[in-house]
Amino acid sequence: MTAIVYGYPTESELREKIEFQLGWRGKTEIVALIWRGHLSGLLESGFIAVDVFNRLCAMLTKIDCKAFVELFLDDPIAPELDREIEELMRKSQ
Repeated sequence: MTAIVYGYPTESELREKIEFQLGWRGKTEIVALIWRGHLSGLLESGFIAVDVFNRLCAMLTKIDCKAFVELFLDDPIAPELDREIEELMRKSQ
């Protein structure tokens, strides 16, 4: 089976979809995980840019992001990076 891509999702289209789902599901952790997974796939495939990814993720409930960092690194997080992420998470709360 071959997929046909007619266009990439725009930031505004993705924002509307996220807002729509948040409207009936609320800002739950499960919604954040699902959307972060979807956005990660779009980012890794080159369909959205890092700044778009960050802006859209900012709409979601904050969650531990270490697993997402490991996804893109293809390796476990080194202790130094773990400390850096912890510090960034503390500052963002």
